Amino acid sequence: MTRKNKVQVFTPELVFEGNNKKFYTSEEENCLIMKFKDTITLRDGTVFKMKGHGELRNKISTILFEYLHNFNILTHYIKPVDESSMLVRKLNMIPIKVVVRNIAAGNFCDRFGIEKGRVLDQPVIELYYKNNTSHYPFVNEYHVYALHISTPEEIAMITRMASKINAILRSFFERRDLKFVDARFEFGVLGDDIVLGDEISPRTCRIWDKETNEPLDFERVRFNMGNVKESYSEILRRISI
Repeated sequence: MTRKNKVQVFTPELVFEGNNKKFYTSEEENCLIMKFKDTITLRDGTVFKMKGHGELRNKISTILFEYLHNFNILTHYIKPVDESSMLVRKLNMIPIKVVVRNIAAGNFCDRFGIEKGRVLDQPVIELYYKNNTSHYPFVNEYHVYALHISTPEEIAMITRMASKINAILRSFFERRDLKFVDARFEFGVLGDDIVLGDEISPRTCRIWDKETNEPLDFERVRFNMGNVKESYSEILRRISI
């Protein structure tokens, strides 16, 4: 009798787990499987689950990453893996959150004393240092260089990319009767390139209905407005057209 060779089945191993996502090893070299969790974490540390939350964010991010690829924007996204996961390139992440604002909302209104919903004359780009112990402080380029967080060359590329991505997505959402209020982008380094990472979803963007200014994003969770899944699903429906 001849012994049949056993087929080795690859089993992804957990590499890192955050509040909203898990990262696993993949069979692809220098790539990871990024799984969106159903867990929702609020600023006060409250954690709860919403079934389908991860799946909706994955599908929305997939559509938006693939759309950005049409404009030669480098992203870590490669392809979907399943309903709540995507294959992504492994990046050396730059510890900066880049916030681009088109319309006044959130703490921007509090800091500058302007009314919510005012359309800004031009997009405002803000940098926040990703440091949990310092509660993600607002920084400018001088802080970034003094603290050796990033380099002038990287910051110049990051701000150019963030501005271009914002313009592309703002127009994209406008044509679907949605307002792209603001967004948080994260970038990493891959070889000599700066690459867009993380996710693009209602978790990281403020998106309002164009006619009613009704928030369809994470604000519904933060302010206990209800209909979170329905709102995310409405965004997915419109951008799928």
